[in-house]
Amino acid sequence: MIATVQPTQIASTTTPDALQHRKLTDAAQQFEGMFLQQMLKPMSNMSKEDASATDDGDDQVGDTSTYQSLGVESLARAISAAGGLGIARNIVASVEKESHGKLEAKKNLKQH
Repeated sequence: MIATVQPTQIASTTTPDALQHRKLTDAAQQFEGMFLQQMLKPMSNMSKEDASATDDGDDQVGDTSTYQSLGVESLARAISAAGGLGIARNIVASVEKESHGKLEAKKNLKQH
């Protein structure tokens, strides 16, 4: 089934606030993905140590480490895209709350 997009939906998703929110969300998710990748790296390093301990002179260790690092990166992205640890959500909420507070303060100054 193909979903139809109403004109009001298009307008609401292209407002400056919506675009800014999307950019902020993307940046926060990228940050969380990098953070998760750094957290997951030790798992990859342990696998490399295990592989080199059983290395019989074959050059498959280098190939394996490349696949493992790509796997860690993909896993981190998937976890982040699925909601991750909540870091991205907290960043977005915090930045938007602070931004909203600053806008309210400006409005109050203009009124007085």
